[in-house]
Amino acid sequence: MKKSNSMMAGAGILALTGIIAKILSALYRIPLQNMVGNTGFYVYQQVYPIYGIGMVFALSGWPLFVSKVVSEQPDEEHAKFVVRRIGWLLVIISLIIFGALFFGASGLAVIMGGNVQLQPVIQSVSWMFLLMPILTITRGYSQGQLNMLPTSISQIVEQVVRVAIIVFFAAWAVEHNWSIYQMGTWTMAGAPIAAVVASILLLKQYRSIMTGDLGLIAKEQRPEFAWRHLLRRLLNEGGIVAMLAAMLVFFQLMDSVSLKNLLVAGGMGNALAEATKGVYDRGQPLVQLGMVVATSIGTALLPNLRGYVITKKFKDFKRDFSISVRISSVLAVSLTGGMIAVMPQLNQMLFGSRQGDLALMIYALAIIPATMIMVLAAALQSLDRTKGLMTIIFASMLLKFGLNWLLVPAFGIVGASWATIIGLLPIFGFVIYKIPRVFWQNLGLGVLELKVAGITLLMMASAFVAGHFGDFIFGVSRGASSLTLVGAIIVGAIVFVALLHVTKLLNQDEWAVFPKGDRLYQLLNEKRK
Repeated sequence: MKKSNSMMAGAGILALTGIIAKILSALYRIPLQNMVGNTGFYVYQQVYPIYGIGMVFALSGWPLFVSKVVSEQPDEEHAKFVVRRIGWLLVIISLIIFGALFFGASGLAVIMGGNVQLQPVIQSVSWMFLLMPILTITRGYSQGQLNMLPTSISQIVEQVVRVAIIVFFAAWAVEHNWSIYQMGTWTMAGAPIAAVVASILLLKQYRSIMTGDLGLIAKEQRPEFAWRHLLRRLLNEGGIVAMLAAMLVFFQLMDSVSLKNLLVAGGMGNALAEATKGVYDRGQPLVQLGMVVATSIGTALLPNLRGYVITKKFKDFKRDFSISVRISSVLAVSLTGGMIAVMPQLNQMLFGSRQGDLALMIYALAIIPATMIMVLAAALQSLDRTKGLMTIIFASMLLKFGLNWLLVPAFGIVGASWATIIGLLPIFGFVIYKIPRVFWQNLGLGVLELKVAGITLLMMASAFVAGHFGDFIFGVSRGASSLTLVGAIIVGAIVFVALLHVTKLLNQDEWAVFPKGDRLYQLLNEKRK
């Protein structure tokens, strides 16, 4: 019982840390875009997927795998031995990735838009991969021992340091008239510098894991300690977790290597194509923020699922799975609808113009499938039913890439947004199919989705009318759009909550998942009486 409570507390700490880190990661890009403009933002975002993929592997994919391996061992000595072997495998993998990025940066820069000036930007971020073994091993080993603080503290410190460096050098670049590529190089340097700071925090623990005589265990010749076996598990088990967490980042990578070139092929000049890609990239922090809200509340019960599987409490599994799916779908649909309804005002308030409104509205639709994929994939991991998931993610990436080639020359960044939405659908369909049918029974999803759609459309209409009324009264300057946006959000929120209450869409257990949800449920029902 004590171990179970420790696991739940640890999962809560990690979840909270992850939410804070994701919010920081999304929010800093708004002042960054404001300082460096569309083209400067384009330079940063072209290379960002490389950082994003590496950080997901170092934060979630491989540390979770290491923690799993540690929990499988009979004692601390065996745990240290197997983790050391994984550590050396990670050193080799990190050196390969660093070498490919650093020495292949010129070729990658050409692929990412035909501009060799991106080379130092790519080389700048490549250094962070050399720190990946330290970050992965220490975080994973600590988590395996149910000690989540090293991961949480190092993750928050790393994000704060990186964001501070990015904002500082962006402001410095503007003040001293640096080129956008010089700005990109130094803002991307925030990633390896932050990784160094996090590694220093974890260095003492890393040394304790990697030093000391464990020769007797090496002589045991256990098959599960074989190098090939560990490498296979590292790539498969750790890879699935990382691929899921980095799913949208991989889609961004497909945009980095194709979108600007395809805009030029469609008739745009080089400079305009770069600025237009920068406008399109505004959608990424918006979708990320929407997903943070939807997944942080909707997945609050998911850490329990693995325990239910182990103890064969499938009735409890189905209850928490049902609540998570229903809450996540309600939040994802309503947040997406609300964001679309106020996109012109939101775009202008955050980024200073209403460029690309239609493309950003379509891009926002990604919140729905991406959120539900994360929820359902977490359930599949609890059930050990993730076979084939990595393959479908790779296939969807190729679909996204192919659709860019088909749609972007004709429809520009609107086509790229549709390519993202369509590209996510195979993964969405796959995770739905892999969930056992018994867990879908009696969820009432058909009725739920019809009600959610109706409520969301009415909420969108009210927010849309409030937004256009505000534009008419106050004007469309940035300050006026900010005032209008606040009013439209308040109107939409009131309508949404009122309709939730009237339609009885959520029951008391589902309201309880929200912060202060019990209190709100009681207030609404007291008024009804």
